[in-house]
Amino acid sequence: MQKIISLLFFSLFLLGKTSAQTFDTFVFNKLPQNFQLYPRESTNLADISVEGVAKSAEFTAVSIRVLRNNAINKYQKTALTFSGSSAKFSSKFQIPAELAEYDFEVYGFKGKDSSLVVKRKNVVAGDVFYVTGQSNAWIGPIDDLVYQGEWVRSFGLVQGGDNYGPYNLSDTLWSLPVGRARIGPWAAEIGRLLCESEKVPISIINSAAGGSDIDWHSILDGNFSAPDGGNIMLYKAIKSGTIKYAKGLIFRQGESEAAAASGPKYEWGVKFENLKQKYKKYFPSFQYLFAAQNNILEYNYPQAALLREDLRKQQQNDPFVRAFATAGLPGFDRLHYSNFGYRYSANEIFRIISKDVYKRNFTNEVYSPSIQRVYFLSPKEQNKLVLEFDEGQSLVLPSDTTVKDTNGNSHISAIKDQFFWDKTNSISLANYILKIEVLNKNKVLITFKGDFEGFIGYMPDYHRGFVTAKSEYPFPGPFIKNSLGMRALGFSYFPVESESVAPVFNFYPNPSRDKIKIDWQTYTSGKLTIYDMSGHIYFEEDFTGLRTKLIDVSQFPNANYFVTFTTILGNYSSKRLVIIK
Repeated sequence: MQKIISLLFFSLFLLGKTSAQTFDTFVFNKLPQNFQLYPRESTNLADISVEGVAKSAEFTAVSIRVLRNNAINKYQKTALTFSGSSAKFSSKFQIPAELAEYDFEVYGFKGKDSSLVVKRKNVVAGDVFYVTGQSNAWIGPIDDLVYQGEWVRSFGLVQGGDNYGPYNLSDTLWSLPVGRARIGPWAAEIGRLLCESEKVPISIINSAAGGSDIDWHSILDGNFSAPDGGNIMLYKAIKSGTIKYAKGLIFRQGESEAAAASGPKYEWGVKFENLKQKYKKYFPSFQYLFAAQNNILEYNYPQAALLREDLRKQQQNDPFVRAFATAGLPGFDRLHYSNFGYRYSANEIFRIISKDVYKRNFTNEVYSPSIQRVYFLSPKEQNKLVLEFDEGQSLVLPSDTTVKDTNGNSHISAIKDQFFWDKTNSISLANYILKIEVLNKNKVLITFKGDFEGFIGYMPDYHRGFVTAKSEYPFPGPFIKNSLGMRALGFSYFPVESESVAPVFNFYPNPSRDKIKIDWQTYTSGKLTIYDMSGHIYFEEDFTGLRTKLIDVSQFPNANYFVTFTTILGNYSSKRLVIIK
């Protein structure tokens, strides 16, 4: 950790951005900024240094007055000892993390007379979080309810219209979250709620950029010649002096890929893993990566469900990642949200941070329910599927949802419409579902019209009910929720636990000469292979969600063959086929 940070500070030194500040004949190497937040240590205290050099021998001493809420709190006076034409001075202070502001006044003494050299105001101690992602992480109108008060601090300035780089290296001032230092209604509300809960100031350093893809965020290598992408956040982290203290990153990205044309190869999952490793390397103080799972967008991108699944798997496999659902948030306008929606989401994230970082006594229902297992109710009831979510959840199933589009037409959507057969959540199970109910709080029981085998997904790839100029409306759900209203994370292609026997299949005619038809009792996924007695394969094909399959065997030589069906879980069964012409 120390090696990485030392190298990065060295890079900044080479850029010449560690220049001292001069006031009258005093040169300061360390001096608080107005509105600066100093991260607190485990003692609840933050260390503040004032260091410099006096360049005029007329001065005999330096004093520093520290005021807490405009009242004298601390005082230090240091005699100056000149070596040649300069004298060094240094003072150290500690202030507690509390809802109080500190001012620092530096005076120069000529004998008994003193004069103010510089004053820095509104300094605080507290905690630090970073935010990054796309427009949903920072846009929104600044209405009267957006917190811009004294206990949330921002660092740096918004760049251009969408906050892309190259970042202006001189934009390194602390501020309240106003004007070009704004952090957006979502992040501001997270900061406000944390301040009120923890009774300490909070810094939210926001580096999100509208429409940014994961490649942009992955520009993270410590190159500060013209910072862009993830290097912007890294530059601000170091220049603000918070990189060793930031408690976590709140990440809201993925809409750019989910709104892509259908042509690009899907790579977001791999790229997110690589980016996560970079975050761990360059920001070792992060306790968590709080990551938003995409809402359901209207753009025809079949791989959109894979973004949600890959993020869900990240949480499943790495406790560093805490995923939360955005599908089902109020105020959704098909891409962005009303400020009410941003504040609603901020409250959900605040509860997660409070539980994970500050160990507050919230239940597990502050988390989005996440699928753990899928299995049959009993070996004899393979038409009844149990979806088991994490412990501590009390699930609630919604009624059908009715919405009106921009033309005034009504559309009805049911919870059964949200379940799917295939890898990308495009083939609906709705027509095969009889009933859905909650079982033992954290389980959902789905009863099908026939036996079930294979995989299941939840939430569609994209909003297929949306048709431009005909039926325009945000995705309506409905959604599986818990008693706190947290929506379940979407998932794709989740395997059903089963016994080690493949479903029974039959085929005919046998013997055959030109075609065979294979039948299963239920819709099935897996692989079919036909090979002769020496093991030579004549046919092999993967398939999803079939009950019948027609195979052309007209080019097969007269011989005995095996027809083998292998499930996706690796279970298999075989039958003999005879070809006679």
